[in-house]
Amino acid sequence: MKKILFTLSIILIFSFNAHAYKLSWDLAKDERIEMVKTAGVKYYVNARLSRVYEERNVIDLTCSEKSDKLNRVHGVFSIHEKNYGENVFKLINQFMVDFLIEPSGKFIVRKGDYMPNLRHIPSFPDKEININDTWKADGELVLDNFSKPFMLTFPVEYTFVKVIKDNEKDIAVINYYYSVNIDMSGTGYPADFPVKIAGENKGVIQWDIQNNKPKDMQDAYQIAFIFAGQGGTLTSAEFHMNIKTENSHYKNYTPKEKETAKEELQKELPEGVDADIDKRGLVVRMSDLLFDFDSYELRNDTRDKLDQIAEAIKKKYPDREIIVEGHTDSKGEASYNLSLSEKRAMKVSEYLKSKSGHDKFSYKGYGKNNPMADNATAEGRKKNRRVEIIIKLN
Repeated sequence: MKKILFTLSIILIFSFNAHAYKLSWDLAKDERIEMVKTAGVKYYVNARLSRVYEERNVIDLTCSEKSDKLNRVHGVFSIHEKNYGENVFKLINQFMVDFLIEPSGKFIVRKGDYMPNLRHIPSFPDKEININDTWKADGELVLDNFSKPFMLTFPVEYTFVKVIKDNEKDIAVINYYYSVNIDMSGTGYPADFPVKIAGENKGVIQWDIQNNKPKDMQDAYQIAFIFAGQGGTLTSAEFHMNIKTENSHYKNYTPKEKETAKEELQKELPEGVDADIDKRGLVVRMSDLLFDFDSYELRNDTRDKLDQIAEAIKKKYPDREIIVEGHTDSKGEASYNLSLSEKRAMKVSEYLKSKSGHDKFSYKGYGKNNPMADNATAEGRKKNRRVEIIIKLN
């Protein structure tokens, strides 16, 4: 009897391992995927720790066209940073993106476009694969930290580890690894380029098999740049990152749905706070009465209004990215206005985050650069002194 049971267990194990899966990329037309990549970063100069901070990339992609062979996506690539001890991310830069994704995971990006900077990960073979199967495909990393952007190409090794269940969905767990070791000491490179780049990444991908979409990723990544100084001395700059990627999927709002969303949100807002909509998303607009003159500390009555706004956001948009923008009029020095608008936006963002239950908040100050009215009049300047809370819809 023991021999029969043992033989049966081998058959069962073999049958399970023999189950094959076809992994691929697929997005429905008008579907939006939001990828939030958050990295804890340690930056070393000559092997000494120089800075500890967090970096966040938010990639919003909407499928505008699709066929059996391609998904065309467009959207925004946003870069954020948060220094050690700070509570919210600062929006550093944004790039419009428009590229193609093949079912295999390969990106087709126009020459001269540098975002997304990491490409073709994961990539899948054009065949069914079994647990424990391995494969290789090229990955690319675009570096634009120097006088001229350049691309690194490297082989990526994948291993299909197992399948797990998540809310009744089959999720493929895939380990991957790549390393970079490039000697750039020859002639032909700009003077600010490194003479050597070395690094590696060990990652784990969770892939939604039924829906052909990424679920989550986790990476342990490090890269070092070696520079030649005067007299033959060498200096190094090294980044160590633990990166967590979380993906959310949304159906885009139609123009009519956006207008309805604006009207419904307006009903939830306190008196004197307006809802609007533009290409950025839903906009909650508050006047400069948030703050006392020349101050960025929240007033008590401001906190009451923000409590109502936070409650409305939690009720209607509990998982959406929120960007708080600060604006001033044109009076005073530009650098001072920029700093004041940034501090005010940060204060509002911090407060809303503390009430929201999630951390997809960031801020940016624009100073006098984005007026919505004529600064030549008192009424226009009053309108320009404002804080805007952007709720990303698509």
